[in-house]
Amino acid sequence: MERSAGPSAPEDAADIGERERSGTRGGRPDGAGRAPKRSRAHAPGGAPLTVAAVAGRLGVAASTLRTWDRRYGLGPSAHEAGAHRRYSPDDVARLERMRQLTLQGVAPADAARAAAAYDPADPTAAPPPEESAGGRHRPEPHERVLVDPLSLAAAAVEPDPPRVQRMFDQEVGEKGIVRAWTTLAKPALSMLGQRDRSDRPGADPEAVLVGAVLAAVRDVVANEPSPDGSTGTALLCASEERRVRAHVIGGGLAERGVRARVLRAEQVRGGDQVLRAVEERHARVLAVLGSPDGAEELVRTVSERGDVDVFLLGSDAPELWLPNVHRVRTPMAAVEEIAAVMHG
Repeated sequence: MERSAGPSAPEDAADIGERERSGTRGGRPDGAGRAPKRSRAHAPGGAPLTVAAVAGRLGVAASTLRTWDRRYGLGPSAHEAGAHRRYSPDDVARLERMRQLTLQGVAPADAARAAAAYDPADPTAAPPPEESAGGRHRPEPHERVLVDPLSLAAAAVEPDPPRVQRMFDQEVGEKGIVRAWTTLAKPALSMLGQRDRSDRPGADPEAVLVGAVLAAVRDVVANEPSPDGSTGTALLCASEERRVRAHVIGGGLAERGVRARVLRAEQVRGGDQVLRAVEERHARVLAVLGSPDGAEELVRTVSERGDVDVFLLGSDAPELWLPNVHRVRTPMAAVEEIAAVMHG
């Protein structure tokens, strides 16, 4: 992904794309539920399609379809025992409606509500997004919001918090919270950090962007089904400079049905305190981001316990090779491997 050519790029790009001053936070639509169940025998003409085939047809990632299914109930309406889940023509029509609305700038939750009510046999019967959103005002349909790190940084510099939130939410809806952070928010924060300019009192572009990221994480956690308490918890230990990344990883785990808690590394002093946290949260995993003060002692103490897996995240993590201690390099790898342990 291309980066800014110089520290002043965010300000120079402040006028990129159209200005949006309104937006609705995402979330699971009230009463959306799943689309009406239809058997294959009653589906309109056309063979049922696989997840990969539908993803290719819509131009989205297969993981996006799974997120729409899990979060909004827009999934395959028929499933036969022993067979892979496949999308009927009606299912595909609803997903196409969802995709069309999100590209027009409709918030994912409102688009999902409208798509769930969409009847392919009578397209005019579906209520418009304004009605589906419970009477809340929605902007007129428009082209998809331009989303890239430069535009996001420019919106934060203005500052335009609603637009920043809208842009990041759009990316989360299409890519998931971890990829949205890695490919969009993190590069934008890097651009903002390169600026050699002063800010007006009360204007903090980095805080605006971080606030949007944390709000999106809260939405992800709130909209995912509550994990089974028997699965335990993943503890994510991070110092202040890595805390946002820890919250993002926690959001990614929530997308996979894993409960997580973020520990402030500066408040966990010594092995006894980390063991107390493990006991209180019934933790099965401890992830340490970077190399906070006392990290080696925490890792050794938990490794000796024997029933908790420890993940060290980052190139600067302690060089420890102990039982039940694993090394991962990226937030996405951490989410995948921690989820595998928690569901194992």
